[in-house]
Amino acid sequence: MKAIPGYPAKKSDWFWCIMGCVWGAGLLVHVAPFLHWSHARTPAALIHWIVYLPLSAVAVLAFRALLALAPEAPNESKNVGYISRLDHLRFFAAILVVMFHFYHGLVPLEDSSQNPLLTLFGEGSSGVDLFFVLSGFIFGLIGQGKIIHYGNFMLSRLVRVYPLYLLGIVIVMAANRGRFTPLDFGLLFLPVLNLDYLPTLPGFGQLWTIGLEFQFYLIFPFLMAFVARHGARYLVGLMVLGLAVRGFYFSDVGTVRDISQWSMLGRFDQFAIGILAATWYFRRGQRQTSPVHLGLAIMAVLAGLQWLAVWGGYQRGEKSPLWIIWDTVEGVMWAYLVVSYLTCRVELPRWWDQLLSRLGQLSFSIYVFHSYAMYWALKHFASTVITGSREWDAVLLGLFICVPLAVLIALPSYHLIEKQFFVFRRKYVEPLPSSVSRVK
Repeated sequence: MKAIPGYPAKKSDWFWCIMGCVWGAGLLVHVAPFLHWSHARTPAALIHWIVYLPLSAVAVLAFRALLALAPEAPNESKNVGYISRLDHLRFFAAILVVMFHFYHGLVPLEDSSQNPLLTLFGEGSSGVDLFFVLSGFIFGLIGQGKIIHYGNFMLSRLVRVYPLYLLGIVIVMAANRGRFTPLDFGLLFLPVLNLDYLPTLPGFGQLWTIGLEFQFYLIFPFLMAFVARHGARYLVGLMVLGLAVRGFYFSDVGTVRDISQWSMLGRFDQFAIGILAATWYFRRGQRQTSPVHLGLAIMAVLAGLQWLAVWGGYQRGEKSPLWIIWDTVEGVMWAYLVVSYLTCRVELPRWWDQLLSRLGQLSFSIYVFHSYAMYWALKHFASTVITGSREWDAVLLGLFICVPLAVLIALPSYHLIEKQFFVFRRKYVEPLPSSVSRVK
């Protein structure tokens, strides 16, 4: 095993077991009052000690093994080449989410606008949809003609996403002691099982998307194996099946909004469309280099979100049958924008490209912790009048106060926590034998 600075490779594993128990005991002493264990000598507390200490030792040993197996390169992915414009789009998606929450801190959710630019922020929760399409697109690029090693893939995704998620959960627990039971405390550490609960977390409701991301990670290697066997039409077939299921539920209960928005029954289409867009980009992207495509894609996004606002959106359109197809429509329009932006032959100034790339690298930290920026900005600037229009004041304050503050808050979390775990990512793809690949 290779030594890592600060973690000698020849320490006894018994030492790490003991350290795990000591750490677990110390942590247990501190969290016992928080978990409402009334007295340290009760039978329930004793059972928790018996179970918790060996689990702590196992956790520390697992972390020790992870350190020993860590690859050398801490920053760059071993599975796909860097595409700076993808980071541009990730930053744009993060801005949309930040602006959506800030905008509706000043403007009621029920209000809609006839101005497409205002609608872009009023319906900025669509930034989540862009994130899902980007996830499908990136992994679609990685998996093109490749075998994906499931264990290494899941380990890489775990160390990429879970540390910030876990930090958010710890903060919620510390700040809301009386709200959660011991069962909640355990279950919240498994985001894939808590899609209904996560949106209710104070300050961190946006973590619900992490649960959907992990559900996608669990099935992605299988999807790419089936696509290699049957072609891209396999994904289209799954999407048609999803449309049929949503249609059935609409005919049965009269609404499919929540199924569409909060579960993989709706969101799967966006991941799948991202994968299909990656296939198009990989094979025919050179046909889409004209900036006209980018202009049309921007118009399609603005028109699509305006259409969403007109028929009621999430707040006023619960009974609309359009929720049966909306996630698919939204996925297509964002995928068109992604491919058009990546292939557009118009070159950006180097300084602008680098700035957006660095901001894009902060996008996940921005997404996780932007509520702090929103609360502070609303507390100190909610009554500020700039133009006299409540909507435009919300946009200006959001862009020039809330977004920069969210970036500043994201900087330490990215560099001190998120980036530090990049060293543990593993290579998880290898070329697929040509006789097996049949992607169409």
